[in-house]
Amino acid sequence: MYGYTAAHKTYPLGTVLLITNPKNGKSLKVKINDRGPFWNDREIDLSMGAAEFLGTKQAGVAKVKYKVISVPSIANSFVPIKGKAPLHPRYNLGYIASSYSSIGKNTKNISIEIGTFFKKREAQKYLKKLKKYLPKAYVFEKDYNYKIKFSLVADENIVTKRLKRLKKQGLISGYGLCWTYN
Repeated sequence: MYGYTAAHKTYPLGTVLLITNPKNGKSLKVKINDRGPFWNDREIDLSMGAAEFLGTKQAGVAKVKYKVISVPSIANSFVPIKGKAPLHPRYNLGYIASSYSSIGKNTKNISIEIGTFFKKREAQKYLKKLKKYLPKAYVFEKDYNYKIKFSLVADENIVTKRLKRLKKQGLISGYGLCWTYN
């Protein structure tokens, strides 16, 4: 609780992030050691110690910037098939596709996000690589960070197939679907 840790929905446990409070310029490295937050549109939940250091504890909820510093080696490992190099280059191995949706009878499409980019031009550069597979994907800003966003038909089999293809192409390192069904 008083350490420099945080909770995130999709980053592998052990991931180290650089968190910056844009209001005061303070920065701190934190380690992801838990899952969450699972309410509202919050993306990260800082420990009390991290929030106090960054000056966000009093507010309770604050906008911060964050950047991936390192991902545990197990999350970055790829085993070559028959000792051969991958057929496709590996881009941005730390980027994960995620979707948190509530699906009802009338739900046609679900929203999926990829990555967290510190700079808009990084997100735009990555988006160019995705356009071949996701022509309607776009960059959006959220809490001083940038993400790639796109939508797919609300069908688990179709979504899984598309995300597996992105992973096979080396464009994402994994994906997480957290859907509730009404």
